[in-house]
Amino acid sequence: MKVYWNLAIAPDRRERYALAWVIPALVVASLVLVWLAAIGVHDVRRSHQIRASLAQARSQDAALRVKEAELRQEIDRPEYKSMIDKTEFVNQLVSQRQFSLTDLTFKVSKLLPPSARLDGLALASASAPNPEVQFAVMAKDEESVETFLNNLEGSSDFADVVIKSQGFRGSGGAGPQQIALVLTAKYMVPVQTASN
Repeated sequence: MKVYWNLAIAPDRRERYALAWVIPALVVASLVLVWLAAIGVHDVRRSHQIRASLAQARSQDAALRVKEAELRQEIDRPEYKSMIDKTEFVNQLVSQRQFSLTDLTFKVSKLLPPSARLDGLALASASAPNPEVQFAVMAKDEESVETFLNNLEGSSDFADVVIKSQGFRGSGGAGPQQIALVLTAKYMVPVQTASN
């Protein structure tokens, strides 16, 4: 007679349902892994986008720096620097209200004889406190030129008179020939008092 012994331990309730819970747990774990992978892929894509936009911003910044350097070189050219100096000087005079173009024109006009006229007036140099102004004068004869020069040199409003050019204009059928004179002088800007 043969005797069979069953040495296996009878499965308890937990072991019986463990197989049933493994499948849903694997599904949930798989879903969590897929979700984490999706977040990782999204983060990697976002990181690439940020790097691309950063590279684009850096290239734009470099282009703007090059443009700024070009503009600075342009501004530093002597003709622009001179214009900036003159503009700053005029702005300074305007802000201090010490320099009036109307007063300057009136003072020059008082020095002109009746047979001469002021043809042009410009700021030749913006050196403070006494700017250098340039006059273009048209006169009928040399006596008018002499009178104007004597009046200009004798005036307390002007100093350091320098003749830049002198020539003749006209007589081409449009009228009598006139003397054209271009000269510079320092304008002695009147000092403002505290009451002004």
